[in-house]
Amino acid sequence: MKINPRILIAAPVGIVAVIILIVVLMSGGDSSTSTDPGGKGASTTAKGDGSATTTSLQSTAKTIPPEPYTTPSMPLSIAAQGNSKVGSGDVVTVRAEPNAGSQMYGVDARLCRGDVGISNEGAFRPTMGGNCIIDPLSPGTDAVVNLENANPGQGLDVEFRVGTGTTTFKTQSGKDVTIACGPSNPCQIVLKLQYPNGFGFQGIPVTFR
Repeated sequence: MKINPRILIAAPVGIVAVIILIVVLMSGGDSSTSTDPGGKGASTTAKGDGSATTTSLQSTAKTIPPEPYTTPSMPLSIAAQGNSKVGSGDVVTVRAEPNAGSQMYGVDARLCRGDVGISNEGAFRPTMGGNCIIDPLSPGTDAVVNLENANPGQGLDVEFRVGTGTTTFKTQSGKDVTIACGPSNPCQIVLKLQYPNGFGFQGIPVTFR
């Protein structure tokens, strides 16, 4: 009986093909992951259908911008009047109103430098963050206004008498800080708003004439 030489050649080739297929399957041939060569912390996953998915590995932490900040998802609405082209002694009025079904217990307001986002208690306290004034900038004006809400289901009007000028003081760490508010130095009124299960911050930008 004669053996067809084509069969002798095909048999080893078939065995090799099967071995290669097994190796590919064991090594996860259905997908592969590679690190972004640009160093941006992204990974690319290739799928069996030829498509690819890129996943960012960078931190999702949000950076507070260098401008007035608002705590997300506060159960309140805020409206400001008189905060543009302000002169020393002028009053900025802010209406803080709880949303339907919520409450508001009180408001603290401070005059602060305008180029920072104040989003926490440490940044809000003058001698801790060095961002807000301790004493009024000019006679008859405010450094801080504290209001308690006698009826938490209703809103409050915060009337803040804004001053102009410069103040220098030391923080608890011994650092000298200077805060200036005036035509060349926009500032902000920062509100600390107290509501059920927490509190939040909102900055109201103030420009001067």
